[in-house]
Amino acid sequence: MPLCSLVLPGLLVLGQADRTTAPPTRNALVLWQEGQEAMKRGDIPSALRFYQESRALCPDLARVELSLAAAHLQADDQPNACGHLRRYLELEPGHWQVRQQLADLLARLGHRALACRELELMLHGAQNALGSQQNAEDESLTLTHLIHGHGRLMQLAEEENQVGRYHLHRGLGLYYLAKSMPAESGLQKVSTPQAKANEDLPDRQDLLLKAVKELTEASQKSPGDAKSAWYLSLAWRELGQPAQAEHWLKILAKNHVPGELHPKEEREFALARGSTKLDRLLSGR
Repeated sequence: MPLCSLVLPGLLVLGQADRTTAPPTRNALVLWQEGQEAMKRGDIPSALRFYQESRALCPDLARVELSLAAAHLQADDQPNACGHLRRYLELEPGHWQVRQQLADLLARLGHRALACRELELMLHGAQNALGSQQNAEDESLTLTHLIHGHGRLMQLAEEENQVGRYHLHRGLGLYYLAKSMPAESGLQKVSTPQAKANEDLPDRQDLLLKAVKELTEASQKSPGDAKSAWYLSLAWRELGQPAQAEHWLKILAKNHVPGELHPKEEREFALARGSTKLDRLLSGR
């Protein structure tokens, strides 16, 4: 599964917009800009000094925390970089993309539980953003974050020998990878992954079948798991198999505990469940 590389230094040197309530002083911004220039020259000690002076004048200037993290990474000081990323996210909790960078650093430092938490928070933000972007480029980037996040959680689960979570996150990563590809008009209806194993499938369909296989494995390891059941219903529906999709929807409805799914998934599940009941009534079943 493809994973995004750690791109923090490039991201941070560019700086980010601040949404803090108190406007920064002119001197704080000038010092931050001096730090940016020093970073471009490769003068990390000077950059750190300028950023720290800017931070002393305006402790809530979020972009300084990002730049300090970048400078510490350039100096190979990952623990301090983590600290500044944490502070940035305290100031800018809505910038969920940065949590991916923090999670990667935490994993490198051996803090797997903390890395998993940040990845889950990042996925929560990406889930909220999915479908709400104004252009295709932003939507594609959100899907990339979802693929990366589930890929990293899959790797961490493998390291911890958590077999069910490994299959779950691998399946979710494959599902979103399929979603990131253009829909094929000629997808063939299939009933099981095994039935099409040796045939020449369109890439998107192949990925959806692989997602079904992994999510089924996850469901077998953790019967009644809400995530695997919900995404199995979605994947089967995309594969043109409404009966299989409804089968997993029924399993989810039988075992569902409110709050197990992401709030957006909960809403979509409620809509899908209501639509299924209405279809049955209209057909007299």
